[in-house]
Amino acid sequence: MHQNHGMSAPAGVSRRGLFSAVAVLGSAATIASHVRTPAVAAAAVQGTQAPTGKLGVSGAVVVRHRNIFRSFTLTSSSGIGVIAVGQNRYVITFNAGDGLDTVQIFNADTGALHFKASTSAKVGGNFVHDGKGNLYFSVGNLVMHVSVPGKTIRRLANVQGGITDLYDFQLDYKGRLWAGTYPTGVVVCLEPATGKEITRTPRLGTGNHYARGLSISPDRKTVWTGTGTADPDLFRIDVDAPSLPKRVGIPGVGKNFTVSRTAARGRKVFVWHNGSTGKEVLSVYDTVARTWAPSPTSFVGRSVSETDAAGYVYVNAWGVLRRMRPGDAAMKAENVATVSEKSLVHLGIAGSHLYLFTEAPSVLRATRITTAGARTGSVDYRVVPVPLMTQSMVIDPRTNTLFSGGYRGDGLCSTNLATGAFAHSAPASGIEQIEGMVVDGEKLYVGSYISSVIVEHRTNRGVTDSASYRALARLGPSHRQSRPFGWAVTTSHVVFGTVPEPGYRGGALGTIERSTGKVTVYNKIMPELSIVGLAAAGDIVYACTSARAGYGANDYEGASVVFAADARTGAVRWRRTLPGTSENYGPVLMGNFLYIGTLDTVVELRASDGRVMRTFVLDEGRSERPAWQNAELVRVPGTTRLAHLAWGTVTLLDIATGQHGRVLTNAHKHMSFDSTGALWVTTGNDVVKLRLDAEKTSGAIGVKYAAMGGAPVLGHPEGPQLAVATNSGIMQRFYRNGKATSIYSSSSTGTHAVETSSAIGRKFAGLGKADRGYGLPSTDAVRFSGGAYQIFNNAGRTTRVVTTTQYGTFSMEEYWGIGKAWATAGRDTAWGWPIEDEHAVGSEYVQRFSKNVAAHRVPGKSVWVTK
Repeated sequence: MHQNHGMSAPAGVSRRGLFSAVAVLGSAATIASHVRTPAVAAAAVQGTQAPTGKLGVSGAVVVRHRNIFRSFTLTSSSGIGVIAVGQNRYVITFNAGDGLDTVQIFNADTGALHFKASTSAKVGGNFVHDGKGNLYFSVGNLVMHVSVPGKTIRRLANVQGGITDLYDFQLDYKGRLWAGTYPTGVVVCLEPATGKEITRTPRLGTGNHYARGLSISPDRKTVWTGTGTADPDLFRIDVDAPSLPKRVGIPGVGKNFTVSRTAARGRKVFVWHNGSTGKEVLSVYDTVARTWAPSPTSFVGRSVSETDAAGYVYVNAWGVLRRMRPGDAAMKAENVATVSEKSLVHLGIAGSHLYLFTEAPSVLRATRITTAGARTGSVDYRVVPVPLMTQSMVIDPRTNTLFSGGYRGDGLCSTNLATGAFAHSAPASGIEQIEGMVVDGEKLYVGSYISSVIVEHRTNRGVTDSASYRALARLGPSHRQSRPFGWAVTTSHVVFGTVPEPGYRGGALGTIERSTGKVTVYNKIMPELSIVGLAAAGDIVYACTSARAGYGANDYEGASVVFAADARTGAVRWRRTLPGTSENYGPVLMGNFLYIGTLDTVVELRASDGRVMRTFVLDEGRSERPAWQNAELVRVPGTTRLAHLAWGTVTLLDIATGQHGRVLTNAHKHMSFDSTGALWVTTGNDVVKLRLDAEKTSGAIGVKYAAMGGAPVLGHPEGPQLAVATNSGIMQRFYRNGKATSIYSSSSTGTHAVETSSAIGRKFAGLGKADRGYGLPSTDAVRFSGGAYQIFNNAGRTTRVVTTTQYGTFSMEEYWGIGKAWATAGRDTAWGWPIEDEHAVGSEYVQRFSKNVAAHRVPGKSVWVTK
């Protein structure tokens, strides 16, 4: 939040502040909607392309649990602030929910809800107040306006020119809006009445995608902004000369990060940035002396208030409220009061009152203290919990409990799949946005963003028990890792794979000793790739990777790989590059093979050495920028089937037969199975139980199917039994590994199979002759030396289709003309097998046979032969 006229401004947080600095780094940071428009390209085939056919299966939603992650959680430390409009004081909050009740405004001193409104999508997290009750903020690149007194919300304009996200609004002395951007790395000036662009700066720095952390000088004539990630630094912009931004230069600045928070107060600018070691530090720039110095006191997160009437700013120094005068050449910190709050989500000021905000799941509370240090009570705000988009999901099959994490979430939620009972984790869990989880007996291991926080939860105590959580590691400061997406359990270890922090490439493979909880990290085990999926057998872990780097770093231009490593030592057993791919997911072990999913294929590798065997192409080639969660692949328990989820579509693939079929559309990103083997899939904020209804076979066709060997020989039905008009029959299709078979049945022809992928079957199906032309099979295929034949009947008219290895495949219409003469003469014993179909030669129709016989006919005359 930013505002003018002495009202409060964003103060920052401990964990929440750090979370917000990265969680809102761009629209790429959001969970992409399942409704996407893919770029079409040829599917990348590894090894040989496996033949595929249709699988007769459908999915029916039989149970739905709504909103499996819900909470009141702020978008960031900038998504809250106190404003004054006349004599009234309000708390402005932005909820991290997926557009629902995003804006919630409260009476600052009573906690009563004053106004709430929804937006089309997630809010960027910052707002600016003009001192008259008008708020400006963004949803992506859309500028929004709220009138606090009028209780209205409206859309202004989308800012174009390559901008997808706007950040950190400010108002200058002329009343114009200024905002940072992604991915253009510029600062834009906007007209507040319309939201339309007035001008923009050049790109700040070299190769930067982000201009973030804007603040404005007290005279509102200079905008200060941070940049990143390629060239992080501090820039100053004269609002009357935006085409000439000036680089200030942060001493000892680190690399590959974004300066995402500045606070201009008095003659000082507080700047939070990474140092040369990669750890965040606070430096203070004196705009008059043009010198840098450390802050005279340390304090919680990025919590520094606006100045009060006496020129003081206030900070929470870990339980001690202190004040400083940033207008002085040399700032000194003075104690004001001791407070019980060791950390804050925000420190705001309105007039002579300070508001110290703390946040817990669906709880927002402020302690009020005067600037003289007198406590004047506390306020609980009547927040409205909202659903958050599901970021991660896993089911504990022992208890049929579903665990979920939310996008920009604030902990762990659980849902009892039998009763729907819902719970949210204790505030002390140490968990924020969960990227991945795995169940190991009575323990749940959780990977929390940011900084790859690894947490162990004892599930038998329930998610609300603070004592059930144990933090095992934090990989951000030590290994520059940010998101633990992949998880698996080996004999000796729980294993996780990570995505690096912003500005970096190369994930880590981490292990947790199951007996002790000791964490070991094998950093950048695949130096350029993020590790996004894991599976395990014994002590060997198999990993999937993505070329997508941490935010702000360019994606790796090479192909993704699959690799195997020993969880006990981190030694890589093998690695296999998959040309033409930039990401792969799963993996799934089945027997001696490993299966991985791309956006449109499933690839089979030999588990022992990674040799690529086959690729099953599920759809037309689809591509987009690689990510960390674009697809998911799981095995249906007790079967040879895999469930593949990409582009919002769940597809079942039977590895044994090569058949696949779609069972759900409009899905989200996550699948898991309960104790009965039932498949549960996330759909937006909900989870649904999917009943998989396989097409069955029955009656005479079912008897024939079983007699021929059933699924191991013919594969599964492609669909239901269908009526055939010819001979009043029915038919059903089957498929297995490139072999297609149809079984036909009628009272006049009996029940017989046509191998429709064979030479006879292709002849039967060609030219529209299937069932309507030749009729239905009245025999199975009859083999003879060098060939085979099959007889078909259409209302008493018999056609024999003959195939030989020497001559090919031809038909004989035995009920008239040349075919009838061939049958009367003794068929193959007299004339031999046909070596061509009957065809016209001038006024005659001719067909030749293998025993050097040519048969002729003309209308109205008997058939004659020549040799």
